[in-house]
Amino acid sequence: MNKLVPDPPVTDLLLLDPPALSLIDPLSPKDCEELISALTLTIDHTTIVLLDNPPGDTRNAMGMNIRLLCRLINAVCDRTHATRHDQGATR
Repeated sequence: MNKLVPDPPVTDLLLLDPPALSLIDPLSPKDCEELISALTLTIDHTTIVLLDNPPGDTRNAMGMNIRLLCRLINAVCDRTHATRHDQGATR
């Protein structure tokens, strides 16, 4: 079966796998919520830019930005869960 839209060419940027992130300094639950909210909004806007551009460097960069922002959200969530777990253990 023929594809109607060909796959975009693979680039070095798309092959890059960003490392997992971790946060050392504790953040308050309120700080975590605000940071996650800001990062989620940034992902939303970055996705619009990604979809509005044809395949190429800009689209690849936006894709990488989304991946990095998702890693940061995961790190904040992990830190939030660890902080809540630690606080629950000391009570």
